Amino acid sequence: MNDWRMYTDGSGEERNHVAWHEVLKAISELDGREKTLVHAAYGEHVDLVIGGGNDGSVLVQWKEYEPGEQHFVLVADRAEDAVPRVLTIEGAGVELPATWCIPLEQAVPVCGDILRTCEKPEYPALRWIALEL
Repeated sequence: MNDWRMYTDGSGEERNHVAWHEVLKAISELDGREKTLVHAAYGEHVDLVIGGGNDGSVLVQWKEYEPGEQHFVLVADRAEDAVPRVLTIEGAGVELPATWCIPLEQAVPVCGDILRTCEKPEYPALRWIALEL
């Protein structure tokens, strides 16, 4: 899949016709300071948004448009930590449930699979939850 549209807050600009491995590289560079957001879209079919990077944790969001609009968040399959985490996304601290903050090293292979296939993969110790908006 080499026709992604990508926006990063690090560059502040949107690029078209981006290869999946370029998007994955941008995701792996999230640092929670200057680089805190990667938004990749494949046509009008799917969106992948990765935010954060501080303390090596990121939020992974997935949005599908067919058959209807659905939003998902990748969560750690562990007991809920009572203390919310704060990830820095586009200069703002966003308070999230701790299980929504995935280690970047776990998120990169998942995102690589998504970018290559446009499908949500399943992994041990991680699961997707649907969000009702």
